[in-house]
Amino acid sequence: MKQSNKLINRLITAFGGTPLKAVANKLAASALLLLFLLLLTTPTLFAAGAKLFLSPSSGSYYVGSYFSVEVRVNTGGNSTNAYKAVLAYPAEKLEAVSVSSGGSICSLWIPPTPSYSNNAGSATFECGATTAYKGPAGRIGTVTFVAKAAGSYTVSISGGNVKKADGTGTELLSARESASFTIQDLPEGVPAVSSSTHPDQNAWYKEKTVSLSWTVPSAADGYSYIFNSNPEETPDDLAEGNETSRTYENNGDGTWYFHLKARSGNNWSTTNHFRVQIDSQPPEDFEIVVDPPGERITRAPLLSFAATDALSGIDHYEISLDGSEFATTTSPYQFERIKGGVHEVIVRAVDRAGNIKEAKATLEVVGISAPVITKPTEGETIPFLAPLDIRAGTGSAGTIELLLDGKIVATPNTDPGFKIEHTLRQLILPGGHKLAAVFINTDGIESAPAEIGFKVNAGTVYLLGLLIPGFIFFPASLAVLALLVFFLVRRIKRWKKKGVGVENRE
Repeated sequence: MKQSNKLINRLITAFGGTPLKAVANKLAASALLLLFLLLLTTPTLFAAGAKLFLSPSSGSYYVGSYFSVEVRVNTGGNSTNAYKAVLAYPAEKLEAVSVSSGGSICSLWIPPTPSYSNNAGSATFECGATTAYKGPAGRIGTVTFVAKAAGSYTVSISGGNVKKADGTGTELLSARESASFTIQDLPEGVPAVSSSTHPDQNAWYKEKTVSLSWTVPSAADGYSYIFNSNPEETPDDLAEGNETSRTYENNGDGTWYFHLKARSGNNWSTTNHFRVQIDSQPPEDFEIVVDPPGERITRAPLLSFAATDALSGIDHYEISLDGSEFATTTSPYQFERIKGGVHEVIVRAVDRAGNIKEAKATLEVVGISAPVITKPTEGETIPFLAPLDIRAGTGSAGTIELLLDGKIVATPNTDPGFKIEHTLRQLILPGGHKLAAVFINTDGIESAPAEIGFKVNAGTVYLLGLLIPGFIFFPASLAVLALLVFFLVRRIKRWKKKGVGVENRE
């Protein structure tokens, strides 16, 4: 050993070097420096440890069965607040029928997720949490499949992210796990189950009374069944009778399963399972956050809201302003424009069973001055067919919406002097008309309308820059029209005669 060290020292010295011990010290110092640099430049190497996985990770189902797969996250002991998971599945064999955010650790979703596409064979969940999550099995979302064909299939997480709640979004994802499922054909002799009250095994319903019925397999002379919350239950071998329907009343909220098998003589069929989902409760209370706050609003507000529902999950939101009809919306909701004054806004959170929870907010919007219309003037009369020259001014920059008899005809922007000059070239019939102008400033605040009345006089007609008396224009126009009709009729008669002559010659 000593001889080896001496040899190595000689070799090092021969290359202009240093004794072995000194080299070792330098290598150790370099390693420490490299480790320090890695800590500074690649913190994600030391923060990784989060895992995206599917639950259940395996299962066996019959063709036609519905089953759900949850996307979950193990944060590896880190606090996290942003997630993305993209699932891949064989859509021709396992068809996705819905995605849900029910029971999710997320409260903010990036539209249009959660979503799925059976054409692409993928489902996407991308969301954030207002309260950081740290744990081994946080639910992000759920996708429900219907088994289309027998075989063994894999659902995988093809991509995703898990972000640390550190203000910079450090990536933590280090592993993605898949799930395997076996689909079998429904054996002969097994009754097929359906429900008139809860027909879709994937859907959620408010109704607590469940009516079920089933088909009669060949030679079946009795049935054993049970209705409970255990998805893997098997009924006993004691027949309940030979009826082919059953109703269960006043069931509680949650997921229920009807388990049924048929008897033929001394033999029992395999058990068939039918899922029923009940959610009779509305979503949890939630608030509307107004930005800027609800008192003395000086710009079109941004509304944020996030409701939760423990069972079925939030399906969508609806919004109404001042009693208007509810319209589907998403959070955050940005008003493009809003009038000055006090307004009441109502947001509905609708869960997947159709239950509704409302939240309200009062908006006190500071009004702005209406524009001033300087042309045309009140009561002004313009010739028939003349273009309508419009001039208006405001006190600040923005857009003026011009309305003729209640219909929007133009939306010009103000010039640097906060004015507009617009020429309206359209047919305005003789008689009285109303011109209105509404100002929307650059902050989205809408003014009250400014209105003036004017008239179109048929006694004078504007044509090619000339003013022609109506008693000349209208008779002349009728004469020209009559002449055109006369020549057109003569031409049609000639065409007919020519056609008759050709037919005779044939």
